[in-house]
Amino acid sequence: MVVRWLLALCTITITIGMQQPPTSITMIRAAVSPDSTVLRIRAASTLTGFQRPERVPGGFVLRLPGATLENDAIDSSASAAPLRVDAKRIRDILVLTVRCAPTDSVVLRRDGQRDLLCVIQPKKTEKAEKIEEPEDVIPRHHTGSRGKWSLDVIVIDAGHGGKDVGAEGVNGAFEKDVTLAIAKLVRARLAEIMPSTKVVMTRDNDVFIELFRRTQIANDAGGKLFLSIHCNSMPTKPHPAHGCETYILRPGRNDDAARVASRENASVKFEQSQRRYEGMTEDQIIVATMAQRSFVRLSESFAASIQREVVDDTPLEDRGVSQAGFFVLVGAAMPNVLIETGFLSNRSDAEYLASQKGQAAIAGSIASAIRSYAASYQRSLSH
Repeated sequence: MVVRWLLALCTITITIGMQQPPTSITMIRAAVSPDSTVLRIRAASTLTGFQRPERVPGGFVLRLPGATLENDAIDSSASAAPLRVDAKRIRDILVLTVRCAPTDSVVLRRDGQRDLLCVIQPKKTEKAEKIEEPEDVIPRHHTGSRGKWSLDVIVIDAGHGGKDVGAEGVNGAFEKDVTLAIAKLVRARLAEIMPSTKVVMTRDNDVFIELFRRTQIANDAGGKLFLSIHCNSMPTKPHPAHGCETYILRPGRNDDAARVASRENASVKFEQSQRRYEGMTEDQIIVATMAQRSFVRLSESFAASIQREVVDDTPLEDRGVSQAGFFVLVGAAMPNVLIETGFLSNRSDAEYLASQKGQAAIAGSIASAIRSYAASYQRSLSH
C-alpha cells in the first residue's frame, strides 16, 4: 500500500517548453529474461521528444509530452512481476510510472522512429545506477552544457488581469493594475542591468490569462526563471497586517499561507472550465512539488534574494519566505517564485503600492534580486 501511494505521488509532470505534435501510445509491452527486462513503448507516429527517466521510490518515471494512451495499450506483460506500469495524463503530458527494484539500472534508447526501449537490469557494478540519456531526449533543467542552461530567458507574470481584478485596495487600487505596473518596470530595469537576457511577460496589458496558461507561456518561451507578482489582502478592510512575503510551491505550513493561496487560486472562477483544477488537492500539490524537486533549492535561493532586496530597498515589512500551493506555479519547468508585494487592505501598504515611487522601488529591488540570483547561478555552473 505504501509503495502504491509513493508511486501515485510520482505520477505528476510539468509542461516542457517545447511544442510537439500529438501522438498516441499504442503499445507498452515487456519482455523478461534472466539478465534484463525490456519495456517497449510504441507510438502511432514518430515520437518527437521525451524526458530522461527520473528515479522515484520504487522505480522510475518517464514523461512523454504531447502523448496520449490508447485503450488497452498496456499489455499484461507490463503489469506482471517484477514490473508494474501505471499511466496517467496530466495536462498535455503522458506520465508512465514503472515499478522496479531501486538498485536496477535503467537505460532508455530509441528503436526506430516510433519505439522507445527501456532496458532494466539488476545492479552488477557501481555504474548500474546511472540512468543514461540519449541525445534527443528533452533535457531536464540544469543538465547538459552550461551554455544551454545559461539564464537567458526570464519570465515575469503580472498577477490577475482583465475581468479578474484581484484584490481591491482600501484606496480603490486594483491588484491587476499594481502588478502590471511593477512587472513592466521590472522588465525595463532588467533591460538596463541585464541587456543580454530576454524578458518574457505573460501579459503586458489588461487581459485575463488563465492560471495554467501562465506557466505554459513560460515553458514555451524556454524560460529559466519564473516570477509571479501579486498583492496581498485580508478579508476585512482596513486591516493592520502589512508587509512583503515571498512564496515557493509547497503545501502551506500554516493557515495564513493557505489563505493567501486560496485567494490567489480563486482566479480559476474566471476561466471557462475549472476541470483541470479539480484534482488540485493538497496531495496533488505534494506531487507537483516532487516533480519540481530539482528546482527547489534554486527556487528557495531566488525567493530569499527577492525578500532580502525588497526589504532592504523599500519600507515594506519583512514577512519572510513561506510556502503554499499556488496553482499559477504548478507546471513551471524552471525555478519559480510568487511574491506578495504588500497588503492592499492596509492603508500604508496600499498607498505605497499604488504610488509611482513605491512601484519603482519594488520593481528595482526585484530586478536587483534577479541579477544577484543570476550571478550566483552562473557561479554554480562553473563548479
